[in-house]
Amino acid sequence: MNRAFLSFAVGAICVVLAGCGVQGEAYQPRPVPVSKSMIYLYRPYVFYASAITPVVTCGQESIELEAGGFYSYINDAGPVTCSATTEASTPLKFDAHPGEEYYVKEEVSPGNLSGRTQFTLMNSGAGRQEIASCRKQGLPDSGSHH
Repeated sequence: MNRAFLSFAVGAICVVLAGCGVQGEAYQPRPVPVSKSMIYLYRPYVFYASAITPVVTCGQESIELEAGGFYSYINDAGPVTCSATTEASTPLKFDAHPGEEYYVKEEVSPGNLSGRTQFTLMNSGAGRQEIASCRKQGLPDSGSHH
């Protein structure tokens, strides 16, 4: 085995083991408008499912959330449904209240064709802790257009 190939292979393994492929900004809590709610959708990095990026719709917003990424947006108060375009996805439904923030965790696991997606509404403490390892995905002003 030549040295150049060995160096490349070691470098590639280090990149893979480093985790998150999303290169955006670190999580910073945003102010929640009094009459709206703030939704944080995040997907912790899991190597074995990192190649699967289903389209996720949460409320009126849709995004292909990559492993290790998060997306935040301002939402009207009221019912919210989160779903994904995978072979098996159980939608998550909850009521968003004015002035409150919600952390929706997306977990993707490999399946036969396009993977399986599960959503969990996390309590704020656990959500803030887990989202801290993720990076912002989407437009620089994600969610500020509402």
